[in-house]
Amino acid sequence: MFKENPSLIQGPIADPRAGLETVGITSTDSPTPLVLIHDGGGTTFGYYCLGDLYRPVYGIANPHYGTDERWEGGIHEMASYYLKLIKTVIPPGSKVIIGGWSLGGLLSLEVSRLVLAEAGRRGALDLLGIIMIDSVCPLSLLSAGDVRVVLHVVEWNENTRQETRDAVMRCFSEAYRMLGAWKLPTWRDDGGQNGAGNGHNGTSPTTPSTTAGSLPPPPPPTILLRAQERVPVAEPGGVARVDVCRNDRQLGWDQHHRDLIKQVHDIPGHHYNIFSTDENLDAVTDMIKKACFELEAMRG
Repeated sequence: MFKENPSLIQGPIADPRAGLETVGITSTDSPTPLVLIHDGGGTTFGYYCLGDLYRPVYGIANPHYGTDERWEGGIHEMASYYLKLIKTVIPPGSKVIIGGWSLGGLLSLEVSRLVLAEAGRRGALDLLGIIMIDSVCPLSLLSAGDVRVVLHVVEWNENTRQETRDAVMRCFSEAYRMLGAWKLPTWRDDGGQNGAGNGHNGTSPTTPSTTAGSLPPPPPPTILLRAQERVPVAEPGGVARVDVCRNDRQLGWDQHHRDLIKQVHDIPGHHYNIFSTDENLDAVTDMIKKACFELEAMRG
């Protein structure tokens, strides 16, 4: 379906310091490449709408988009394949930032687990961190209580072809299936112990985070961009799945690991219109730009 995967969304720039005044950052270092992973619909279209991020930006689309193929190994299989794709555009040993909108942020977390498991090996990628664009922790649904969750109805453009609608909806359906079976990575806490310190880390015998006698790595530095508004729903008293923990600054991620999210930046709009208006696009562009430089500064 997609001619190139990963695709180059934004190329290298002549002056990496250009445009930094918009986010109050100063830097003379070469910008770290950013790899953005598709959302639940399987495409990277929204990322092409972003303004200049002043660094190389790559997008990974779901290669099963528009097909009947399934990821039998779920989120772990997807992440393993996507790491191989990332390595085709990021040289061995090089720095990289990964992230994505919604499902893309969740996939980035699983990819990061694989990258960190390779740390110390020759040619391993140097992951600076993750940028989640309104990615909600899957554990939030487990603690939703009596909240009435309303399914989101996609609002299609009148010119959207039926085959595109079918492909996107199939990707959404598969994403829900795989997330239901996904066991989140296990990370070391500040005390050097295996676990989040609150009992909610996921482990899986089929996707081990550690080898016998070893501790998992600490979580990758992660910056969360959080939509400020709720998704409009037709049912009175209903709440969209992505808004179950909208009032939580970390969108539920403190239930997974208390040290995962390093910064939270608010962005205008709701989960599904982040890339839909000029105002929202300008804001999310600036916050992605800011988050990249913050992750670089954390490394020093």
